[in-house]
Amino acid sequence: MLQPGVVLSNRYEIIEKIGSGGMSIVYKAKCNKLERYVAVKVLRDEFCSDDDFVKKFKIEAQSAASLSHQNIVNIYDVGSDRKIYYIVMEYLQGVTLKEYIKNNAPLSDAETIRITASIASALEHAHDNHIIHRDIKPQNIIITKDGIAKVADFGIARVATDKTIVAPTNASGSVHYISPEQARGGFSDEKSDLYSLGITMYEMATGTLPYQGDSPVSVALLHIHEDLPSPRDKNPDITKCLESIIIKATLKKAEFRYSSAHELMEDLKKANVSPDDDFVNIKEIDDSPTLFMSDNDMEKIWNEKEIVTDTNKKPLIEKIVVALGIVSAIILVSIIAFFVFNSLKDKFKPKPQTIIPNVEGKLLSEAQDIFDDKKIEFEVVEEVYDNKYDKNQIINQEPKENTVAEDDQVVKLTVSKGIQMFPVPDVDNMRFTFAQKYITEAGLTYKIEREYHDIIPLGNVIRHSPDTGTQLKKDGVVTIVVSEGKKDKTVEVPNLKGLTKQQATNKLLEKNLVLGHVTTIYHDSVPKGQVISQTVEQGEEVKENYVIDVAISLGKKVVLTQTVIIHDMLNIDQTEGKVKIILVNKGKENVVFNKLVKFEDFPLTITVYGEGDAIIKTYLDDVFQYEQPFVFKEEAN
Repeated sequence: MLQPGVVLSNRYEIIEKIGSGGMSIVYKAKCNKLERYVAVKVLRDEFCSDDDFVKKFKIEAQSAASLSHQNIVNIYDVGSDRKIYYIVMEYLQGVTLKEYIKNNAPLSDAETIRITASIASALEHAHDNHIIHRDIKPQNIIITKDGIAKVADFGIARVATDKTIVAPTNASGSVHYISPEQARGGFSDEKSDLYSLGITMYEMATGTLPYQGDSPVSVALLHIHEDLPSPRDKNPDITKCLESIIIKATLKKAEFRYSSAHELMEDLKKANVSPDDDFVNIKEIDDSPTLFMSDNDMEKIWNEKEIVTDTNKKPLIEKIVVALGIVSAIILVSIIAFFVFNSLKDKFKPKPQTIIPNVEGKLLSEAQDIFDDKKIEFEVVEEVYDNKYDKNQIINQEPKENTVAEDDQVVKLTVSKGIQMFPVPDVDNMRFTFAQKYITEAGLTYKIEREYHDIIPLGNVIRHSPDTGTQLKKDGVVTIVVSEGKKDKTVEVPNLKGLTKQQATNKLLEKNLVLGHVTTIYHDSVPKGQVISQTVEQGEEVKENYVIDVAISLGKKVVLTQTVIIHDMLNIDQTEGKVKIILVNKGKENVVFNKLVKFEDFPLTITVYGEGDAIIKTYLDDVFQYEQPFVFKEEAN
């Protein structure tokens, strides 16, 4: 298990563990290159030394990386570091559908349909790209904080082809959601995913699983043999049409299920609009029903047998006459056959037998000479690619050697077209995930190497080898060199102190650095217009194009003063009062005098500080008296 702080490939910094599975552990990590959070799936230590598991782990990434859909978890990168194999995925904040069902089940029909439609849309995209998930279950569906369903974990996905896929001896997929054909260890295809989705729908709609057992084997047997328990028996609020959709998706025979995820989505749309309509077409019938016969049927058969037996009884003399006639006929035929055979026996002498020779492994031209010599006809019925036999060599013949040739015998030959070669496609400047797909579709395999590049964007192919058009055997290796983007260069920060703004800008440009925010402040010793300080000190190493902020001096701050004289403000009968003086300067008001003053204290002399235009406001016992504008002129150091 990786500890927080571990950095994979100098890029992905592990933050915390967020999940685990049978083959891997999932961590939250930070991509230091793109400054974003990602999920990193790391193969468990016990499997890293097993080549089969490593290969299976890589297949997961290769399968999922080729998919791009709003309901499928994105794969960003795949790599290894110090025998740690990992896949970098989209980091999602949310819960698994299993947790969501546990907290909210049973779900409403509308929510069950919405989530199912999202999963079906993801499967439709995967199936269109010849990928079968083979492990659809609520644990592999993420419900984001925005309520979006995303399919994850293509851990046992396989690439589907037009040919039959031979399944492994052990059934894949989680046993509570496994299709009958997977449970038997037989053929599985897109309809197997739809079965697992149907079981998931059952769990969403009812809050329970349809099949429970004491062991995985007993649960698998229930999938194979037992009818699906009625969803409406578990939750009477489920509409009839939704129950029918669940039943059709989980039929035992794959041919009776939905033919595709698209067909399932069409019924889900109808169920959303017309929940009371009965439109789901379920056709599970027994093609060879057992025939049961009643006692009356058996009695009729025996009666008919007795009637036939009675009609066949004949008198004894009639039987003797018939027997003598048969014996006479046999004697007559024997005499005629004897004379005919003697007259024609020369014509029936056996001809010399021709034995078919062995030409497998010989060139077609050699086989032609051999057959011409034996006067045997032949024809080439099939030409196929073969890794064992060279071009024009005979792979198979029918009939085989040492067989007696019949009249007009034609030997059928299968001839080799040689080793099938596949041209290397042009994948330069292509996104590496698409390059992988094109190379695989071309019948070849690939190996990835990585380099920094100043022009080719991150993740695009810089070059590949062998060159485009080169012919390789099936599964031949094409090396694709993928761009790591422009390598960050570091430079030493120059000293900007004492320079003007323009000088500092030019100095930074010489080092491929950028002048950022400029702050101006007063300073007693640094002359006006010169740099006082910089955010990164001289001599430190930073990346090119790094932004350096500076502070520039406004020079020594000049403080201006003004003396204000306040004359007697008291009324005739008043001997004292509270005088308040307010200075208004640069939009701000400051109280500069606020005291109880006697008649003999006048006139008042007050010194105020500021700059530019100003106003003095006077108050007596908090009542406004007058205001006096003036301009600060006198300087004081």
